[in-house]
Amino acid sequence: MTEPPRMHLHVVAPDDWESHRGVRLEMLQDAPDAFWFTYADEAVYEEADWRQRIEGAWLVQARDAEGVIGSAGLGSHWEPDRAAEATLFGLYVAPRARGRGVGAALVGAVLGEARRLGKSQVVLEVGSHNDSALALYERCGFVRTGVTHPHPRRDELHEIEMVRPL
Repeated sequence: MTEPPRMHLHVVAPDDWESHRGVRLEMLQDAPDAFWFTYADEAVYEEADWRQRIEGAWLVQARDAEGVIGSAGLGSHWEPDRAAEATLFGLYVAPRARGRGVGAALVGAVLGEARRLGKSQVVLEVGSHNDSALALYERCGFVRTGVTHPHPRRDELHEIEMVRPL
């Protein structure tokens, strides 16, 4: 049996806009109900748009010898009452890399960056239909807050808020 290719994490910079665009558009096609924006929303972005989005957040990619296999982001809140909080967003693992610990590695990287920034907790929202993501987040120490929000496009789904103290 062949061992899967080794994975490494890469913090995304504006010059990585093409790889970020590639994985972002892949995730929007592969799991459209997992994200607030759609493929149609983002497929029209130009290079400058992608670079600006990268500059506005902390993004990390999981890569192996074949390319990008996952991505996640960390957003900071600048409102005074939320300054100690950060948000994990856009977690995605490519189908070919699922079951290899990529999601846990990406969550770990986001939590590490949040700690480095002095945050006291990380929050996220996950779709009520996404059992594998819910299980991953629970394994990584996130707990449900009891808060839910409507899904942006599907009335039968909702977003579940989870939090992880640091």
